[in-house]
Amino acid sequence: MSDKVTLAILAGGQGRRLQGRDKGLISILGQGLVERTLHTLADGMPGLIVANRNLSAYRALGVAVVADPWPDFRGPLAGILAALRAARTPWVQIVPCDAALLPGDLLSRLMARAGDELSAVYAEWRGQGQYLCCLLNRNLAVHLADALERGERAPCRWLASIGAQSVDFSDVQPEPLWSMNNPAEVAAARARLGHGQ
Repeated sequence: MSDKVTLAILAGGQGRRLQGRDKGLISILGQGLVERTLHTLADGMPGLIVANRNLSAYRALGVAVVADPWPDFRGPLAGILAALRAARTPWVQIVPCDAALLPGDLLSRLMARAGDELSAVYAEWRGQGQYLCCLLNRNLAVHLADALERGERAPCRWLASIGAQSVDFSDVQPEPLWSMNNPAEVAAARARLGHGQ
């Protein structure tokens, strides 16, 4: 996959529901979330991190670090655009930094669904779209930039507008940890992963 897919980790948020903490640097079992994701998913692929602060900490992980194209925190779509522009492979696997446990076959199943006629796919779990766990063709950068300039901020709406298709992961066990949005969810993830679940 090293010549086909870049792993891009979104770590550019403001962490408002976590008292402003940088999510990507939150420690789970002794590793920051971004570092954990790199070790779990990179598997020889080129990687990059989209971040807007603590850049030196992210650069220390040994992969490229890029920032949103705009300084006013336009949300995850801005981070996705930065990743699409920075990648040199045809495909970019997007994952959020707070996905503490993802399916081991996430990329292979997304790749199996994508193809010449389908430029965007995303994970779905029990009827809920996991829109930031997606596989995108790098050529979508122009369309995404136009959408952001028009004021689009919702990944679900943008993905729908380009005909993205979902890939169902409801069969995956143990249940993935797709995101952590508040201190209680971080604590629950630490407890669960600490018990090997």
